[in-house]
Amino acid sequence: MINSQLLDIIRALPHQAREEMTLFLDSPFFVRGANVGELKKLYQVILKAAPDFREAQLGKETVYAQVFENQPFVSGKLEKRMVELNKLLRIFILTKRYWTEENETLRQLDWTAWLREAGMAERAQATFAKIETTAKEEHTESLGQYRLDLQVAEEEHEIKSIQNLVQGDIHIPDLLDSLDLYYQNYRIELLNRYALQQKGTVLPDMDTGEKTPEYYAGRSLLYRISLAINQLLKDENPAVEAFQQLLTLLKNSERRLPFQVQQQFYTYLRNLCTLLINKGQIHFAQILNELYKDNLARGLFFTHGEISTHLYINIVQIALRVKDYEWATTFTENYKSRLIGGDKDQLYYRFNLSHCLFEEKKLDEALTQLPEAAPHFHYLQNIRRLELKIYYELGSDLLQYKMYAFRKYFERTARKSLSPELREMHIEFFNILLQILQSPPKDKERSQKLIERIQKKKLLADRAWLLEKARELG
Repeated sequence: MINSQLLDIIRALPHQAREEMTLFLDSPFFVRGANVGELKKLYQVILKAAPDFREAQLGKETVYAQVFENQPFVSGKLEKRMVELNKLLRIFILTKRYWTEENETLRQLDWTAWLREAGMAERAQATFAKIETTAKEEHTESLGQYRLDLQVAEEEHEIKSIQNLVQGDIHIPDLLDSLDLYYQNYRIELLNRYALQQKGTVLPDMDTGEKTPEYYAGRSLLYRISLAINQLLKDENPAVEAFQQLLTLLKNSERRLPFQVQQQFYTYLRNLCTLLINKGQIHFAQILNELYKDNLARGLFFTHGEISTHLYINIVQIALRVKDYEWATTFTENYKSRLIGGDKDQLYYRFNLSHCLFEEKKLDEALTQLPEAAPHFHYLQNIRRLELKIYYELGSDLLQYKMYAFRKYFERTARKSLSPELREMHIEFFNILLQILQSPPKDKERSQKLIERIQKKKLLADRAWLLEKARELG
């Protein structure tokens, strides 16, 4: 075993690390199974031969007799234990490397990521704040530091993306800046190394010009799909055919894409459908409903077996929009106890249930189930809009009072925290609903004008319901 990889690794270990490996082998967490005793003996036999590791001490027969005392020789048995010990050595060495002082920030980032992924967003943010402070105080100029800056910026982006409610830039500009700084510093470092090599040997000049997107799309499936998504997102009025082509490319490529990558790509497609629906392309609702069902069946929504509250609500809203009532109600019941972070007071469950009851024309029950408050404006505006629709259908005298309170909120409070697009969507909802409410019944001309007005609006919440109410006037 003199020329084995196992022995080479042990030779390379400092004396203290060799002694610490003995302690590591006593850990039942890392070292388990029926062969533990033999692995410990094998390591001690090798350790006793240090520092010279002479062949006389480590001959195959000699080692075998000490590890497997009073046992007949079995071909390959010692080699199997050597492979197992080699794996444990790698775990030990990598563990020590991870816990070095130089890796302190990386460990804190990993811990922050774990807290974030486990649904403890506030604790993750508190931990990250300490990382940011330390990073600013201890910043040095090195390639390693720029790589670390990039990792810190990535985690800040992930934290700000938790329950992303279309507010702010979620740190993307700063993340791109960190990426560019690391990329440019690393690139010039590699170009310098290549230029130095050219001084000592004959090497061709490198093509250092920028490559086109088509060049990278031809070399990378990941880039090709990402580029297609980017082009659709930039298109103000993408065709259904272009969307379906992208969906076909993604489905045909699934065997080559890791699960997490598929999750991200389908998230883009679903969000794109939502944006297009909000802008009036109602035909994307059926596509989105099928996407939700497909992604749900393949487990693309789950984190540790749970689903985000945002998706829990969106899935039901789209199913109801395409009149898939029974499926929406079943989904609401089946997933009410599988929400990330739980559902205190059953707020999200009650909202979904109220929405289902509303679509089934069970208006009094829908109003009873409707929650009074929500932890964030994104959910509150959904609740308030549904409340207005219920009061409208009931013909309630409270409708106009509720409508004006709704509008004042958007004109005052929401201005500080909501994007202009979302504000416009809701104010236009109010305006159209008020016009419908003030219109005389059985007025075909008025009905047609309202339909045309609704169809021309680029941004309008609950467009399909408003169209339905406008048509009923005629």
